[in-house]
Amino acid sequence: MEIWDEDLGEIKLIKSNRAQQITVRAKNGALQLTHPHFVGLGAIEAAVREMKPRLLKLKEKSPPQLIFTPQTEFNAISFQLDLRENTCDNYYMKLKSGVLSITCPANCNFEDSEVQSNIRNGIEKALRFEAKRLFPQKVKELAQAHGFTYSDVKINKSRTRWGSCSSKKSINLSYFCMMIPEHLTDFVILHELCHTIEMNHGDRFWKLLDKVSAGRAKALTQELKSIKLNW
Repeated sequence: MEIWDEDLGEIKLIKSNRAQQITVRAKNGALQLTHPHFVGLGAIEAAVREMKPRLLKLKEKSPPQLIFTPQTEFNAISFQLDLRENTCDNYYMKLKSGVLSITCPANCNFEDSEVQSNIRNGIEKALRFEAKRLFPQKVKELAQAHGFTYSDVKINKSRTRWGSCSSKKSINLSYFCMMIPEHLTDFVILHELCHTIEMNHGDRFWKLLDKVSAGRAKALTQELKSIKLNW
């Protein structure tokens, strides 16, 4: 269900049995409002009016969602996208020699949300596949180069955290790291490897990260923070 506000545009409503209060987040340039099952439409609209100044700022910070067409340029660390139409009735996908080929049905409407969803699903499958193929080796090489030890590497689909490290020295990496410059992916891995020794972000952590990143810990952290995924 959606509601429309003349200033905020479309707001997607999500009813949740677990929600205790109304919360709003920006996603793909739009707003998504989650509310308890017992909250009615009138209360939701009143909450939106009350929160409008904050919601306007929140929406401004969220980059617009990338729309995929045959003219869209999309590059991941290990592949580029080749999107095209054909006379087929279904979607076909092939990843070979650094090219992800996605073939869409003829005369499909690329502005249609279902078409975009099918394309994104194909791209995400490729991102996950390549992350599972490449990232464990990257972690191994960087750990060996700098004398770190870790237990294993797991791949997830987090959009809010590039990576994390558990108390058991398990490195978790988002497959969306495939979409950022490779030197920043390496930096994310180094960041998490440093957490195998220093679990917080205290002075000793930053000194260690600075040491393994050629004195660029702060600069690379800022570069990483400046990236906004328009996914």
